[in-house]
This record gives sequence, C-alpha cells and structure tokens, in this order.
Amino acid sequence: MKKLIIIGWNNIDWIKIQKIVFKWQQAIYSASKSGDIRLVRKLQKRLVNSPSAKLLAVRRITQDNRGKATACVDKVKILVPSKRFTLAQQLKLPIKSSPFRRVWIHKPATNEKGPLEIPTIKDRCTQALVKLALEPEWEARFEPNSYGFRPGRKCQDAVKAIYDCLVKGSKYVLDADIAKCFDQINHDALIRKIGMKGAFARQIKYWLKAGVLDSNIFQHPQSRTPQGEVISPLLANIALHGLETHLKTWASTRKIKYNSGKPIKTNHRADSLQMIRYANDFIVLHPDRQVILDCKAVIKEFLAEIGLELSKAKTRVTHSLKLDPVNDTTELGFDGIVGFNFLGFTFKQYKTQHKSAKSTSGKHLSYKTLIYPSTKSVAKQNKKLHELILKQGKTLNQKTLIQKLNPIIRGWASYFGTSHANTTRHLIRQDYTLYLKLRQWAKRKSGTSGKGAKFWRRVENNKWEFGTGTIKLLQHRNYSNPINKFVKVRSENSPFGSEQL
Repeated sequence: MKKLIIIGWNNIDWIKIQKIVFKWQQAIYSASKSGDIRLVRKLQKRLVNSPSAKLLAVRRITQDNRGKATACVDKVKILVPSKRFTLAQQLKLPIKSSPFRRVWIHKPATNEKGPLEIPTIKDRCTQALVKLALEPEWEARFEPNSYGFRPGRKCQDAVKAIYDCLVKGSKYVLDADIAKCFDQINHDALIRKIGMKGAFARQIKYWLKAGVLDSNIFQHPQSRTPQGEVISPLLANIALHGLETHLKTWASTRKIKYNSGKPIKTNHRADSLQMIRYANDFIVLHPDRQVILDCKAVIKEFLAEIGLELSKAKTRVTHSLKLDPVNDTTELGFDGIVGFNFLGFTFKQYKTQHKSAKSTSGKHLSYKTLIYPSTKSVAKQNKKLHELILKQGKTLNQKTLIQKLNPIIRGWASYFGTSHANTTRHLIRQDYTLYLKLRQWAKRKSGTSGKGAKFWRRVENNKWEFGTGTIKLLQHRNYSNPINKFVKVRSENSPFGSEQL
C-alpha cells in the first residue's frame, strides 16, 4: 500500500489491480462451484484484506459510480485522490454503519414515490469490498433463470428465456410481483441463508440494522435491505434464491398433463414448469391451469419464511393464447386479459393460419408468439419525446436538439428492438410519431410547414433525413434485433467462470 501511495492515485496500474482481484474472484467461484465452503470463506477473507481489493472498491464508488457525488448524512460528496488512499487503508471488517439518508424518488410509469436510502461514502466502499468477495460465491450457486442484477446478464436474456418457453406451446401464466421486496426481508432469515459468520456476518448486520434519517426524523427499521445500497440487489437475490428449485421440486410430485391431455412423465414434470425471475418480478409458466393456480400457495409459503409476500395488486393469472370463459373465471384470479407484461414488454400469442408458425420440434402451430413494447413503454417514450421537442426544444437549435434526441432514441430502440417490434411495426410507428413532433417543431421555428422543410435533407440514399451537414437524427427502426436471433446467456455461464477466459 505504501508504494501505491508514493506513485499517486492516478498512476496506479488499474488493469493490474483488476486482474489481481479477478483471479481471487475466480478462485472463490471455483471453490463454491465444487461445494468447498471452507475454502470459499478462506479466500473471501484474504480478498477483503488485500490492498488491491480495497483500492478497487474505493475507485468504483468514488470515481466510476454515476452516483459518486451523492451526499449522505455526513454531507461528504467528493473525495480527492489523497483521501481515497486514506479511505482504502481504513477499510477493515467489521465497521459500524452510519445512518442512511432517505430520499424519495418517483417510480417509473407511476405517480408513486419510493424510498432511496443513501449510505456514507465509507459504507458504500465497504459494501463494494464485501460484494467483491460475496458475489462470485453466489454466482456459482444462483439458479439458471435468475437474471436481475447479475453480472453478464441483462433484461433481454430474461425476455428470450420466456420466448423459448412460449414457442414450445401455449401456457397458463402466473405474473407475480413481490410486495415491498426490499423493505420486508427478514434480517435473521437472510443472515442464515448467507451462511457467513464472524466479521462478515457482523458487517452485514450493521448494514441491515442501520438507522435511517428521513427529513431529520431518525428511524430504526427492523426488516429491510435498503434500496440505494451497493450490496442490496445481491442480498435480495440471495433472499429469493431457491424459489425456482422449490417450485420445480413441487411440480415433480404432481400428476400433470400437457395441453393435449397426455400425462407428463415423472422425469419431465419438473422441466414442464418454467420460472423466470428478474429481481422481485417473476413469471411462472405451465400448460396445466391447476398447477399455476396451486403454485401460488407454494410461493406464498416460501416467501413467508423470509418475511415476504406476493403483491395482491400486481399478481395475476392469465393465459398466453386464449382464456376459457367457463373455467378461467375471476373467482380463480383471472382478469379476462390474455397475455402479460414483463420488463416493459408485452408477451402474447395470436392465432394464425400461416405455416411459418412452428414449434421448436417443427410441428405446425395455429398461433404465433409475439413480443413487443407494452402500451406503457410506448406512452412513456412518446411523453419524453414530446417534452424534449415541443417544450424544451423551443429554445434549441437543430444540432442541439438532435444531440439530445439521439441518446433517447438509441437507448429505447436498442432495448425494445430486441423483440418483434419491427414485425409489429412499433419501431416504424415510433419514427412516424417522432416525425410529426419534429414537423411541428420545424413549423414553429420557421413560421410555416413549407419553410420548415429546410430542416430535412438528402443523406446518401435517403431523401428525407432530419439533420445538418455534420449530424443526423437516428431512427428507431435501425435498431431492430429479432428475438429469435438473439443469443441468450447460457444458464451455467458466469463472468467468473473459466469458460469466460
């Protein structure tokens, strides 16, 4: 550590530091994969005590993190390089946690506000250090269809997992959400599940039981993993770990049938049920109605052990293709709406006579599975475009407007383009909606629609591009990536595994 202080923070060989830490993480992952918990704990202890891990943890919080300038109760926002060294030297487990500062932020697509609890910089760095050691252990243990807040996995992987399940046949669906997941997790149950002792266990308890300062009012919550903590998503994933396996084990004991009425063999029963989870939202799919209805009770029992419960308002039962008006009633939890929304996408199957609709085995189907942006997702994007073009855009010139629009278009289209959004013409409709808003902006700028045409020009083979001589507007349709061509991460793969080298 002394040599690193002498050469200066900005002169540290960060590539070398990352390689050292990554080798430790690979060793932890390998030991966890083989079930050698004693070796895992030994390696984790060495990792958190290594100067390289401490420096990397401090860098990620004070330099790389987007929220690095967020102040907590100590009002410290930014650390100069010399103080980063001092902080790295002070990181040692366990360190008592300071109270968190709670702020309230708007939840996406709702009028509600949710709490965000901000630890001090020192607490954030300590959490980043522990996460370096804890994450590879659990990456070796997490279930294959858990996708939220995991390295090397993204939303599109979860979307493709659902698609791969639906193209094999229509399914009944439990669209579930866990109520106040981060606020209600039982501390003792979580600590037992993590399985750590000594300094690690005491450190995690300090974070879980730390007080919260909300508008100068001090609170001491008894159960939660605060949103805003670096380690909170990992702890939430650990708390929910085992639910997929629990459901499959339960399904293997049931006498269940395919859509055709043919009984499912005992050794195939577990695989007939699919659960895809992204953080506290998850989908359960199965061809048998009764299995989906009964698994709600199984899930509630599992969640109760860690202090959680299903959200009554956000949990629903439906079918991917069609509902039976006689048996799929509101008394059983059906709301009469076919299909479901997940991660901003709508998943639904439509009847068709086209022979191109086939199952994975080549069998002709009478329906086609489509995935496209949900109505809320489209409305949210249009609202954002309207705000920027027709409100903020009043004072912007064309070049500045394009510079602000392009990241919004690229972000939305890159995310939702990995679907059937091009087939369903959602991307083309977004481009047309964008054009109408820009035409209105151009009319305001020039006085008439005719004069406003000067903002469009020929670019290569396209005669009607909104742009200047140096920059042009991006289009949603250019980011189409059919979901059937998307390559999902393999369930057993991890950035810490040797297969990634």
